[in-house]
Amino acid sequence: MKASLTKMNSTVEAIGINTEASLKPLQESNRELKNKLEHLERYSRDFNIRLIGAKEEDGEDCMAIVLDHFKILGFEDAYGELENAHRTGKRRDDKARHIIAKLYSRPFKRNLLRAAKSPEKKDMLNGIRIVEDFSPSDFELQKKALPKMKAAFDAGLKVQFTKGKLLIDGKAVPI
Repeated sequence: MKASLTKMNSTVEAIGINTEASLKPLQESNRELKNKLEHLERYSRDFNIRLIGAKEEDGEDCMAIVLDHFKILGFEDAYGELENAHRTGKRRDDKARHIIAKLYSRPFKRNLLRAAKSPEKKDMLNGIRIVEDFSPSDFELQKKALPKMKAAFDAGLKVQFTKGKLLIDGKAVPI
């Protein structure tokens, strides 16, 4: 029995070693696939903006709502810049869902976001915010980075969060 137990122990050890060796490439492949998927999602969302706080009504036309807000920001002829717009998530009575708008160009998006941040235009939007559309993982990273972002902004530095990275005065800062 002792010899049999010793043989079984050595077999179990060999299986453990073989399993560990075969898992390593699978874990690396999984990590690479996750990174690629995150990259693709970031690229797709790079053309999106979110309208937060727009009142929700039955039978509404989200594209018309977005275009109305473009006009408020001074982009009267922006119809050709908007590809699609829709609400996100499940409908709730207590809270309006965000509107995601897909745009045709990044330069227009940058100009739009810049205009939406200006103090006089913010007042004209009546509490509705127009922000960049982040992937869930980037949103969590941004939440973690908020204290650093606020401190840098208060110090008068240029703060930017893009593609999962925090940039302060153009330099990447670890989150």
